[in-house]
Amino acid sequence: MQIYDFIGINKQSIIGIKNPVLTIEGICNKENATFIVMADGDEIPFELYKLKEENSFGLRAPLNVYSKYIKAYVIDGERRLLIFTSKMNVFNRIGLKIEIMTSELYDKFKVLPGVIKYSFLYAWDKHRLLVPFKYWKDYVRRFRKMVHERVEKLNKEKEE
Repeated sequence: MQIYDFIGINKQSIIGIKNPVLTIEGICNKENATFIVMADGDEIPFELYKLKEENSFGLRAPLNVYSKYIKAYVIDGERRLLIFTSKMNVFNRIGLKIEIMTSELYDKFKVLPGVIKYSFLYAWDKHRLLVPFKYWKDYVRRFRKMVHERVEKLNKEKEE
């Protein structure tokens, strides 16, 4: 794939098994850049949105399950410049889904020792580990919330 001086692609993927979606994120220095997304030679609708950073964009296009060849273009004057091309099949989408699920599971296991330690120390401090039954529901809820918050924090650190 060719790199152009006014556009840079940071992330591109096709995600979803039953409802595949093409996602492209990048930076475009041209103000009125227009994009075209094609599936098997036919133009398809897409959603273009702005990201937090300056001149950054996101493109999301729902795809047909049976589409084979996906291409995305940016229009530069009278030329179509290819920014994404892919041959889509079920096995690649299943592999990506498994990769995402295992990375999420890995992140949870990564933060689990710290959360267990904190919960253990909290239960020791409050009840000397003899937690009454009426508080068990609150402790489980607090444990789940803490795991969720730490996984989100870990994901934010990965993005930066």
